[in-house]
Amino acid sequence: MTYPYFFTSSDNIKENCIVITGDDFNHLVNVLRVKIGDYVEISDNDRYKYMAELTSMGKSEAMLKINKKIEIIKNKTKILLFQCILKREAMELAIQKTTEIGIDSIVPVFSDRVILDEGKIKNKVLRWQLIAEQASKQCKRDFICKVLPPVNIAEIDPLAYGTFFIPFENPSIENKKNFGALEKYILNDTKNKGNIAYLIGPEGGFDAKEVKMLSKKGSIPVNFGSNILRAETASIYFLSILDYLTGRNE
Repeated sequence: MTYPYFFTSSDNIKENCIVITGDDFNHLVNVLRVKIGDYVEISDNDRYKYMAELTSMGKSEAMLKINKKIEIIKNKTKILLFQCILKREAMELAIQKTTEIGIDSIVPVFSDRVILDEGKIKNKVLRWQLIAEQASKQCKRDFICKVLPPVNIAEIDPLAYGTFFIPFENPSIENKKNFGALEKYILNDTKNKGNIAYLIGPEGGFDAKEVKMLSKKGSIPVNFGSNILRAETASIYFLSILDYLTGRNE
């Protein structure tokens, strides 16, 4: 049976009960129509998930009794998406679907071919985080996907991660890996090297100098094959491959 799913701060969790207020209270009562005696699943986004029963409801808060407490553990290997900022619908789709698959964090990126007024980025990030939180609830993740502050592509340091990939279609880039080599590389060389990150370009693609710059700094170009994918498709597609090859959900 499927139960409503929420995230809450550990401040709202007492010894044997959980208090729900604010937007979550409104969603619980007015959207989901949860009644006294119904069950709700809740994650504290830190250490535990709870199965809780709604026991009382006021005008602005609900009280739930904890019936079961389950420890949650973060993956040893985190995967981060550096996503060059896309047009609205494409960016939101990339955030929603990679969150559902299991991306740990998303970093919006300004590159040469990104078209966005940087003055509008604050409100954009707030909306992207809301989308990530909604998707995290929808697929019942243990932890919320975080949308981090945006960076300029020149500021990215590939060596800060165990492995940093750049999917790129240009055949002239040296040392580019195809999928056969990628599978061998991940299975043999990255499992014990910490976090994995990858960078997906904007709708217009990367400028070749950007890829060369990041390659010199230690990133690994990857070839998806002959088909040229939309940016949002590439974000989702490559995460699925990384998630499978790293065995994070085994």
